[in-house]
Amino acid sequence: MALRNRPILMNNVNKENVINTKSSITTKTTITKRAVFGELGNRVNTQRGVEPIDRTSLLLKEKKQTASKQNDDRLAEKVLDIIKEKPAKVQEKPRVQLSKPILKVQGPVETNLVETKPLAPTIPTTKETESFSSDLITFEDIDEDDKGNPILVSTYCNDIYEHLRNLEKKFPINKNYLTGQEVTPKMRSVLIDWLIEVHQQFRLMQETLYLTVAIIDRFLQSFQTIDRKRLQLVGVTAMFIASKYEEMYSPDVSDFAYITDHAYTKLEILQMELLIIRTLDYSFGRPLPLHFLRRYSKAGKALPIHHTMAKYFLEQSLIHYEMCHYPPSLIAAAAIYLAFIILDNNEEGSENSSVWTKTLEHYSTYTKEDVLPIAKKIAFIITNADKSKYQAVRKKYVNAKFMKISIRPELKAPTIIAMGIEGKQT
Repeated sequence: MALRNRPILMNNVNKENVINTKSSITTKTTITKRAVFGELGNRVNTQRGVEPIDRTSLLLKEKKQTASKQNDDRLAEKVLDIIKEKPAKVQEKPRVQLSKPILKVQGPVETNLVETKPLAPTIPTTKETESFSSDLITFEDIDEDDKGNPILVSTYCNDIYEHLRNLEKKFPINKNYLTGQEVTPKMRSVLIDWLIEVHQQFRLMQETLYLTVAIIDRFLQSFQTIDRKRLQLVGVTAMFIASKYEEMYSPDVSDFAYITDHAYTKLEILQMELLIIRTLDYSFGRPLPLHFLRRYSKAGKALPIHHTMAKYFLEQSLIHYEMCHYPPSLIAAAAIYLAFIILDNNEEGSENSSVWTKTLEHYSTYTKEDVLPIAKKIAFIITNADKSKYQAVRKKYVNAKFMKISIRPELKAPTIIAMGIEGKQT
């Protein structure tokens, strides 16, 4: 019984015999679906010989399909021919030629009225461009080589120095501000001369010294009740504040108490610090002459000896009371101007544009006429430096570190002596 249900396996050789023989046994055949593709409804023959495929019907279907495709192709070709023939049948309209309107004017007609002028701006000739550039561009861009260095912020340099010039106007020091006070100009000079020596002993930065003097002048100008006994306390506290503002590692309060030989206690220094800070309204951003000097040295292409001599002039000016009311930018410009004249062996009367160039005039915003009177006053101070009672700056610049600027023979040249005499008279 198990053998009846097995499928019959035949060789390909016996296929023809099976087709020709007629089976007397009638079997029931059922059409089934594939299990996997049942949902697709594909019908297939499960047994050979059942529902033979009609080849003739398939050929007829293929012929009908090819005939319909040929008809479609013919129709498409006809449509294309019609489309191509249409533009040829349509007659083109003649183009309209636009002509300029002719104005009828009685009498002689000027040609300038008929011709139209172009709207685009005319390009100036080469001569005009050369004269235009030579008149406006008369200074050198000193920040051109620094554009690749982000630390130098060359894009913002001019804006920064413009801001510094506004700050020095915001925090001015009035001329003769000590008038009517117990503190005299001579006492101020003695104090600053001593602070320069303290500055050297502590080995502080240059900016700390300039800021110390600025704090002293601004405080004495605002708080006018300081007596001579507390003047040294003001100076020491001002340097203490400046060192905390400028230095990486500032000296301790006990160091400043020791430098005064314990004339003041640490508590007194801290109390004076609070008083100065409140009086100045916590504002210590007044620019220093050293800031502007570095800019002017770059604009004037100064050598190290020019820059060092100008710093010597600035520190000498710190001591003298008659120089404290000038703006820091103007004092720096006068210092570098005087250094150029002395070291380049130029006479002030015959001085040409090579000393105070257009570039210096542009970046300093000062002309030679603005700088010359202050330069003469500095020349008077320098020519009498060896006779002065205040020798701290002169001794400082005798050192080889500062190129022995204070004892150079150029400081006794006839040019600077003549300028000093004129500065004394003004």
